[in-house]
Amino acid sequence: MNYPVASAEQIAFFREHGYLVVEEAIPKAELDMLEGFCDRILEEKERLAKDWAWDAKESLDDRSFRIVQSSPSFVWKDIREQPYRKWLVAFGSALLGKDLAFWYDQFLGKPPGKSVPTDWHQDEAYWGRNLDEKGVTGWIPLQDVDAENGCMHFIDRGHRLGVLPHTQVEGVQSDLIHCEVDVKDMVVCPIKRGDVTFHHSKTPHMTTANNKPRWRKAVTNHMQAIGAGGEGDHYPWKLTVHQGFDKLRPAKPV
Repeated sequence: MNYPVASAEQIAFFREHGYLVVEEAIPKAELDMLEGFCDRILEEKERLAKDWAWDAKESLDDRSFRIVQSSPSFVWKDIREQPYRKWLVAFGSALLGKDLAFWYDQFLGKPPGKSVPTDWHQDEAYWGRNLDEKGVTGWIPLQDVDAENGCMHFIDRGHRLGVLPHTQVEGVQSDLIHCEVDVKDMVVCPIKRGDVTFHHSKTPHMTTANNKPRWRKAVTNHMQAIGAGGEGDHYPWKLTVHQGFDKLRPAKPV
């Protein structure tokens, strides 16, 4: 299977709407491999992950892991050379019209029965002004997703709104932040395993809680314009919360 190349129509849609769904993008064999490493994280989540929705009533040792947050890069030493990563960069570069570099990834797992939504937010609100108009995110679900188990929701043309004010999410002690949006412009994006969504770093987005009987697993992949410098020049709502695994580094390549 060859990876798709961004068409003129897809590029135009992304620049107009701030998001894009790409169907049948990633081969099953690569998804299976990626999921295997993510499952390893779930098996050792107390050591390898944060709870991105850490309940304010829970101690560090008693976190319920309502949203498991980690990175496959911590356990997969050859991840940098995987074809899907190189494709994300090429496709994202075409969409944004800038040369991008892969920045970092996150595994985000939502357990059945006890997960919570990932509230409306913009990636640039986390990253700061360094990434102004310089970021694209590719989101890879590891199973079919819809509004019942945590698919992506976007605000159509929301990347034109600037960075909205964000505040901490009530009842959590992680670094989750959220913003207010006009949901009349909301687009729900149920997609199949193998499909990918892309969104601009200013596009407001959210995912619902997982109300299905199996884990909802996804890997979000962040790319930035070459020379952007990574996050910095932060907004006043920036939070830093430590959960005990902050010294972990990606696995070294052989």
